[in-house]
Amino acid sequence: MTQKGLFELDCRSCKNPILFTLEDLSRTVACKKCHKAYGFGDEKLKRQLKQFEGLCRQIQESKEILGNAAVAVTVGKEEVKIPFKLLLSRLQSTLDLQTSEGEKLVINFRIEPATQQ
Repeated sequence: MTQKGLFELDCRSCKNPILFTLEDLSRTVACKKCHKAYGFGDEKLKRQLKQFEGLCRQIQESKEILGNAAVAVTVGKEEVKIPFKLLLSRLQSTLDLQTSEGEKLVINFRIEPATQQ
């Protein structure tokens, strides 16, 4: 079964989560609770979301090899290796952006099984 990537942002009006995909970037999405509309007309934003989705998907696809790899952190004379497997189990993929109005916007990404149509 293939997987689809979902982005999630909290509505700036009512804080209800709004789910959208890469395909939704070409149209307006609306909050299901308060119906506030969100558009993704900025080409830079679209490019960043596509790159972010690609990065998150590559991390998911690389779990097998990352399970045997670690990140080493040196503190003073000591070195601590943190397995990627541990990092991946705690990984929350978020992208922090700033709107044209100067507001902080946090977009989460998650991969879920695609529904069969």
